Amino acid sequence: MLKAFTQHPESVGETYFQHLGQASSFAASMALGAICCFLHGLFPFAFQSTGSRRIRALHERMVTHRIVARPERKPMPAWVPGLAMAVVLTGAATWVGQVFHIPVAPLALIAGFLIAAPLAGRIDLTPGMKIAERPLLRAGVALLGLRIALGDIAGLGLQTLMLVLGCVALTLALGSGVGRLFGLPRGFAVLSASATAICGASAAMAVASVLPKGPEAEKQTGYVIAVVATLSTLAMLAYPALAHWAGLPPQAAAVFLGASIHDVAQVAGAGYSVSPQVGDLAVTVKLVRVSLLALVVATVAWSFASAARDSATKGVGRAALLPGFVIAFFALAGARTAGLVPEAILPAATFASNMLIGAGVVAVGAKTSISGLKSMGWRPLAALTCQTALLCALAFGAAQFV
Repeated sequence: MLKAFTQHPESVGETYFQHLGQASSFAASMALGAICCFLHGLFPFAFQSTGSRRIRALHERMVTHRIVARPERKPMPAWVPGLAMAVVLTGAATWVGQVFHIPVAPLALIAGFLIAAPLAGRIDLTPGMKIAERPLLRAGVALLGLRIALGDIAGLGLQTLMLVLGCVALTLALGSGVGRLFGLPRGFAVLSASATAICGASAAMAVASVLPKGPEAEKQTGYVIAVVATLSTLAMLAYPALAHWAGLPPQAAAVFLGASIHDVAQVAGAGYSVSPQVGDLAVTVKLVRVSLLALVVATVAWSFASAARDSATKGVGRAALLPGFVIAFFALAGARTAGLVPEAILPAATFASNMLIGAGVVAVGAKTSISGLKSMGWRPLAALTCQTALLCALAFGAAQFV
């Protein structure tokens, strides 16, 4: 039905309303010409050429120049499909995560390789996914700085802070060694140790963004995100029972949970399953680890940039010594600590950070396949499991001193 109203206007390069305007203009001109012709008939000395001039003008407008060239539509930017796909899938993963109380990152990864990856063969998603994987991801990591209030962290006390810092440092050092013992490349070992020691998927994505790029880099990142999310979920379920079995007092249990579980949301889930007091303190302990993310990323970037300078091997990437998003992380953390950030915007900032990081995870998932993950063998899984067990043992030991 609607086609009857649009078919003819489209044939002359106009919309329905443009055509209505043109037809109304012609009607008014012809009506005026008709009046002039009628008056000319009554008074032959008046309007002797008005009618003929108007007829010629209408012919020029209506026939000779009636069909106009349609304006060329600007092509849609190449990045729109991929970026839209990343945003939509991240939104869906966020909604599902909120409904079922599941972290967004593993859901975003699954959405990436189950939905985006098959569609990539039909639609060019690469330009948009690159935007999600690099600038959007880095913006999300930078926004994590708003979670850090150094005053709250300082309230834990020097002893607790030193114990947590020791757990992180030893997990990074020993965990990287464990990865190498299982035959993982240096970058892969550092990536898995960083994800285990700091904050799971967020740390994996941040560290991966400054590691040298290679044919296996994206597959390794996807693998680490998937395995760390699984291990963190198991930890959320098992560690509160372990703390209860060991008879840890509330403060010690909070330190154990906050220093050992990977994801912030899962730390909260484990802590609040014990008590509100343990939940609040465990999340604060966890934020100590999160606050080290920018420092770890900068250290990894500097280490691999130095190796790239000293290496004669072609194709080795050169990471920035201090990436801009690391500087932004510190700046936002400083602003939050100084009280320059209104508390009212923190929930929105946290949501934005999760969405931006989730979009980056979708982009990684779009380049990942289940068969590719299976082809990596048992060594990465064993390395990540051992690194998680190492952190658990260190955190449990630290809790004994609280």
